[in-house]
Amino acid sequence: MTGNKGTLGINLKAGTFIHGDNISFVDYKHFNGNRTHVGTSDRYLNVFNLLPYYSNSTNDAYFEAHLEHNDKGYIMNKIPLLNKLNSTLVLGFHALAVPNKNPYSEVTIGLDNLGFGKFKLFRFDYVHSFQNGVQEDGVVFGLKILNVLE
Repeated sequence: MTGNKGTLGINLKAGTFIHGDNISFVDYKHFNGNRTHVGTSDRYLNVFNLLPYYSNSTNDAYFEAHLEHNDKGYIMNKIPLLNKLNSTLVLGFHALAVPNKNPYSEVTIGLDNLGFGKFKLFRFDYVHSFQNGVQEDGVVFGLKILNVLE
């Protein structure tokens, strides 16, 4: 919690394989990519929004970090006309490091709590990713009702 300034969520993961040289690809650590551009939860603390599936899978050490701050209306309620949406501003950062590859990272900015009346089931995020000098932009449309799939 950051007081009346919103909520900050952090999810850090790290691990390694001991003698992982002879394991099959199925047993590697695979990271949650999302090339569908559809979000299925109300917080993106366990997913990389533009990471290609299996591109950074590893049988070695890894570190991943997910940070997300939801302003809970602190900023959005102060902007004329946008305050009528009753939406919240969401800022995020995601990073992944595995040996023998350049780190992968994403920054996100989005609007949450979008919808009609009491049905605020939508979220919209702009995502910018970096790896190996390659930058990619994308949009993720969040359908929070799909969180039953998790």
